[in-house]
Amino acid sequence: MKPSSALRTLQYLALAMHCLVAAAQQPAPKPAQPFGQPLVPDLVADPSIAEIDGTFYLFATTDGVGADLASAGKPVVWQSKDFLHWHFEGSIFSPGFDAKYWAPSEPVARGGVFHLFPTLDEHVSHVVAPTPAGPYTQPDGRPVNRAAGLAAMTLPVGKPIDAQTFTDDDGSVYMVWAQRGIARLKPDLSAIDGEATAVPTKRQGYSEGPLLFKRRGIYYYLYTLEGHENYRYAYMMSRSSALGPWEAPEQDLVAVSNLEAGVYGPGHGCVVNPRGTDDWYLVYLEFGRGGTTRQIYADPLRFNPDGTIRPVSVSMQGVGALRNFGPLKPNLAAHAIASASSTRPPSRVVPRALVSLDRTEAFDPRFAIDGSNGSRWMADTSDAVPTLTLDLRQATRLERVELFFVMPTGGHAYRLEYSLDARDWKLMGAETAPSVRSPHVVEAPVVARYLRVAITSGVPGVWEFTAFGTDLNSPLQLGP
Repeated sequence: MKPSSALRTLQYLALAMHCLVAAAQQPAPKPAQPFGQPLVPDLVADPSIAEIDGTFYLFATTDGVGADLASAGKPVVWQSKDFLHWHFEGSIFSPGFDAKYWAPSEPVARGGVFHLFPTLDEHVSHVVAPTPAGPYTQPDGRPVNRAAGLAAMTLPVGKPIDAQTFTDDDGSVYMVWAQRGIARLKPDLSAIDGEATAVPTKRQGYSEGPLLFKRRGIYYYLYTLEGHENYRYAYMMSRSSALGPWEAPEQDLVAVSNLEAGVYGPGHGCVVNPRGTDDWYLVYLEFGRGGTTRQIYADPLRFNPDGTIRPVSVSMQGVGALRNFGPLKPNLAAHAIASASSTRPPSRVVPRALVSLDRTEAFDPRFAIDGSNGSRWMADTSDAVPTLTLDLRQATRLERVELFFVMPTGGHAYRLEYSLDARDWKLMGAETAPSVRSPHVVEAPVVARYLRVAITSGVPGVWEFTAFGTDLNSPLQLGP
């Protein structure tokens, strides 16, 4: 017996309703993430990296405070054992620091202390510390602040910003700075030794963010051109000394924008050569979200048999770990379901130099668990208690949670809670006063399926939310 027309209609309506309900229960597609794999979870630029006693130290300009170069964030130094997992704790200066801090050099060990040459209030300055991470003071012991007076170095050539140092095989230390300045420093590093000159580069125009390094007897001087989306790196070579004479290779561009890969304006950075290897990496800033909202990336730097540099294929893919410290424990948050009390609307990046730039940043809560330092969840500006919640999908024995907040140098306070049923919540950890660090780590053994963090002070956003432990049927193991 065939069903009646009315019955068939009801069946079709029921099937259609079932499909609509099922579709509504499916998560919406995650927005595109155009920022790849930056080195650290923060907006930073002008990186200088030194490997000291098995630790990589990353000094940089802290971005994200204002829309242009009129301001900068708190000076910190990021540290990593493997070049993949980075952290910092507090500022490199004592309380009371109030200068604008840009473009620090890498530190130089000399005389039992570490010497750093940051740009403070638009002039290269000299500060010292007992450890690479600080706290740094002026060489005569004065604190680093405007009231004590900021002693700027005398650099008679070029523009006195963006200093970088290079130590030659004989221990001599050289400095390069913006607009092609170069000089040797005195043995105590207090001032330039002799005459400062300008590197006679093949390409003219405004230049900053220089760097100097040596490989297999050849000295390389890298310098930037232009800025914003049009930032690019060129280089000169010398087979004689760190002061030249200099020659320009036929192909002298090291890094330029890669529009197919979505990389705009690779500029002011550094070169990293892990100790004991002939592996080289170019670390550079990228245009980012416009203005002073940049991030830094790393790509391999390779050489031809004659010593010339091959153009770097800038990619945003990252280079992964450069040191192996054993197997990493799985991040249980990577497969969680993320939700939030609110989500900031997408933001269109405004081009500065290339109208063809088409980049939009979204702030979906799923970006907080995607393993990328280039994507973040941000709460809506009207959200009184910004909260991010993870469903780990099953009851889990947790040991450690890491919270990488947005703009961590501004300080954060938070409340982290856990639950088995998303109704009865208990405290796992909290900071009631803002503290300056990244990540914020909570180590407290609990059994939970759900985690939620409420940001009570600080910028309402999370780059990454990680959790380590085991499911209840596995032997207990700690996170990294």
